[in-house]
Amino acid sequence: MSYEYKDKLIEMLDEWKTDIEVNNTNHSPWAIFKNDHHDFDKYLEKLEVKEEKDGLVPDSTFFCLDLDRDRLVGAVNIRHYLNGNNYLTGGHIGDGIRPSERRKGYATAMIGLALEECRKLGINKVLMVCDADNYGSEKSIINNGGIFESEVASETGAKEKRFWITLNEETVETERLILRRLMPSNYKAMAAWDMDECVYKYLMGSACKNPEEPLSWLPKKDPNSRVNILMLVTEKNDGHAVGIYALNHDKSRDVWTLSYVNRYEDWGKGYTTEGIKALMDHAVRNYGAHSFEGECAKANAGSAAVMKKLGMTYDHDSFYSKSDGSETFESEVYILDK
Repeated sequence: MSYEYKDKLIEMLDEWKTDIEVNNTNHSPWAIFKNDHHDFDKYLEKLEVKEEKDGLVPDSTFFCLDLDRDRLVGAVNIRHYLNGNNYLTGGHIGDGIRPSERRKGYATAMIGLALEECRKLGINKVLMVCDADNYGSEKSIINNGGIFESEVASETGAKEKRFWITLNEETVETERLILRRLMPSNYKAMAAWDMDECVYKYLMGSACKNPEEPLSWLPKKDPNSRVNILMLVTEKNDGHAVGIYALNHDKSRDVWTLSYVNRYEDWGKGYTTEGIKALMDHAVRNYGAHSFEGECAKANAGSAAVMKKLGMTYDHDSFYSKSDGSETFESEVYILDK
């Protein structure tokens, strides 16, 4: 936005704010309404968030200009990444069309342009959220490839729909496996191991009582995260879900900790060594990883064997407890530098 469009911006936002006040309509994207647009210098200065602060993340705001008519018709705000405040109901893109220009196809076109900006930012999977009864927004999201995931309640209790648009599928392939970023829609496949007490014997968590339990945390995980890489593992031959393999970056030590869980029927097939090795190599190439760490209970001989097959070496003894405090395990910590 520049001074060239000052009068057009003020005219658009005056119309828009009047509609909000009179008709109690949606004020999306919030970024363009947070400051007084009549104080243009301050408005431009405060328009975008430059660094994460007070729960807000860096963002970019674009205004949509109809070139044929030389008229501003809407705006879009793009969050560069998600945090705790906007994982569930915020999403990457907030968009809106001024009242007099709605239902003319502008929203679909504007979201399409915004997705290209998301691609430049390296956002592979774009989360978009709209009010459950906002059928116009829902249509414009679907027109851009949005896949409905779920309906959730916002902080105010209002129902909102979540959609994902995939711009790029981050995958890791081995001879027998395909690893893709874990998504909330995978919760049913996870039941193959999540509800098995045997699988959770040495894990920090506890087996789920029903298949829907992962939905309490899955929607809060960012599938674009560069520090918490959660991958759903499937078998190439028949496509069944094998488990979840993960790497988590401890920035304070610059160490990536590995974790994994397999369905019981796939134990002893070498999948973990094959998949984790490929994931570690992927992290080295794409995320600059060089130091890895793994921990397993001393009684868990199978996991210790995996660590050694990965080329990791024993570093020190430790201990860990289940998250509910029900049991504590003596453990061994293994490390690897690449």
